[in-house]
Amino acid sequence: MTALTVPRAGWWLACAAALAALYAVVFAIVGSALFTRAPDVIALAATLDLTLTAALVVWWLGVRRGAVRPWLLVVVVSWGVALARRHVPHAPLGALLAAGGALEALSVGWLLIRIRRVVRVAREAREAGPIDALEAGLGAARIPARVAAIFATELAVVWLAVTGWFRRPRGDGFAMTSSGWLLYAGVFGFLIAVETAALHIALAHWSPLAAWISTASSLYALVWLAGDAHAIRLYPVAIRGDALRVTVGIRWRARIPLADIVSVTQARSVSPGAARPARDPTLNLALIEPTVVLALRAPVEVRGLLGRRRRGDRIALTIDDVPGFTRALANAGGDGAAPAPPHGAAR
Repeated sequence: MTALTVPRAGWWLACAAALAALYAVVFAIVGSALFTRAPDVIALAATLDLTLTAALVVWWLGVRRGAVRPWLLVVVVSWGVALARRHVPHAPLGALLAAGGALEALSVGWLLIRIRRVVRVAREAREAGPIDALEAGLGAARIPARVAAIFATELAVVWLAVTGWFRRPRGDGFAMTSSGWLLYAGVFGFLIAVETAALHIALAHWSPLAAWISTASSLYALVWLAGDAHAIRLYPVAIRGDALRVTVGIRWRARIPLADIVSVTQARSVSPGAARPARDPTLNLALIEPTVVLALRAPVEVRGLLGRRRRGDRIALTIDDVPGFTRALANAGGDGAAPAPPHGAAR
């Protein structure tokens, strides 16, 4: 069977088997009578085999074949250094120090390359918003999609919570602030702060550790609340090129091609206790209550917190200036985007 036809799982198993065989041979030689005849020479050879030879095996059978990630080379060298120091008598300290220095230089270089790639790609995608930009950068660094989505959300929330107080939104978007959610967020934040202080004092008499854990979790909740509020204010729904960029705080994000927008109608408010459709296909991305509903030619993907994804061809949003929003879509080329009637599609 040729290299082109062996599946990745096969190369992964071959890599693991080769490493196991290498370790078995090295430790068999170290534990044999042969070692006592030339301990220094054999110790040096064993140390090099556990570090450099093992790394070459992983590169040849794993990384080169696409079966394992390149960062595993760092793990293998690091593991080899630890094994040599612990299980190889007369292991040359100079060689171990050199291997450790090379490992450190390799690790730092690898991190710098990855960080530069993340920053470069994130800057190129900054028009998509902080979460999508960070997710694109982390994805370019070959971080798994779900892990990249989680890290991007966490980093963006902290960044917005810290820097959002000093920034102003761009003036070409459509705000979502009239729903009153920002006021609610402020009230929630005040209540969390008061409750956190009282709960900390109460728990401190029983367990100081529990008190600080509770306080830390509450403070982190405040960070998320502040990050979401700043994202709502700083990144309104906006037309970017041939698409409508929908950003609802840190909760939902979508890119809707303007050519796929069939109509924009004003959402009909539903009174409390009123019956709702049993199978309403509309994706409700509104803050508290929607003001407009977009009807699309085909379903689009909407991305949510921590990698959550949904699809739909009807999307409800909270837009302050509904007539201006509808006119902007019509002027930008959204098919069927006529001025919204007083009562349009149901929520």
